[in-house]
Amino acid sequence: MRDRHVTEDDYYYLYNDDTEPLLPGRHQGTAPIPVIALPRESWVMRMLRAIGRFVAAIIKKINQLLALGLAVLLLLLFTRFALYLFGLKSSLFSTWVFQISAPLVMPFTNLIPPLPFYGYTIDVSTLIAIIVYALTVTIVRQFLKVLIARPL
Repeated sequence: MRDRHVTEDDYYYLYNDDTEPLLPGRHQGTAPIPVIALPRESWVMRMLRAIGRFVAAIIKKINQLLALGLAVLLLLLFTRFALYLFGLKSSLFSTWVFQISAPLVMPFTNLIPPLPFYGYTIDVSTLIAIIVYALTVTIVRQFLKVLIARPL
């Protein structure tokens, strides 16, 4: 490899002052703009931007809480479905799960009756509740993401 020093002539050899007048040439230089000369934003605009950031942070936290709530809800409903599928209704844990999840499944209980399947019982109302809650929370979370999206 050949060791070569890059000079200013090598760097600007494709440009000249006629074709690129804003590019600093060999004899002209530019100084940075002083901070005092930059336009300042009004206090109203700074306040509005701060309020917007605060609201966006709150919406992000709400979105995270919705995700956590959906995870807990789905875990509870899947546990209910598995306990009902295998017929485990007599233990203390299963009665606790059924009591806590009963209000969540109640709107969907009479849509389709439980289906027997080779000695197991499939609780279709719990499956419908899982799908409805997952879709609802996902749509709400996506709407919240759209609210805080920055314009291009």
